[in-house]
Amino acid sequence: MDNDDPQLNLPTYPFVLFGIPVVVGIVVHLFWDPSFLPGRVAIGIGIPLFALGVVLGLWSVYTMVSQGEHPEPGRGTNRIIANGPFRFSRNPSYVALVVTALGLGIGINSISVLISVPFGFAILALWVVPAEERYLSALLKDDYAAYSTKVRRWL
Repeated sequence: MDNDDPQLNLPTYPFVLFGIPVVVGIVVHLFWDPSFLPGRVAIGIGIPLFALGVVLGLWSVYTMVSQGEHPEPGRGTNRIIANGPFRFSRNPSYVALVVTALGLGIGINSISVLISVPFGFAILALWVVPAEERYLSALLKDDYAAYSTKVRRWL
């Protein structure tokens, strides 16, 4: 790779950056965190949300791998993937992270985890996604511009 080639330059993987506040929320939950929903309601809402997030994440990874792209952010990419969940969102893996974390927070009846999710989302929305979009715009130019006009950033 030449020095002129676009670089993503994130300090670590996006799921780690998203996960830091969520882990803090889990730690707070272990020591103090009153329930906010009746147990069955929390589980009844949390498990399906968690499962939806996991399925969406796996679908995203499967779609990328089936198209010959590596799901690890920062690894070189050759083209836009516009099928599978990428038809609906330019960032289905990140949507999956948020939905999974929300499902976890609700399922374990944790206010602190639910409070932490918007902080993780903010890291993705304000730092990671703009960096990735600059990278993809520089690398894939018109292809990315066309894709981004057709498919929403989130949902």
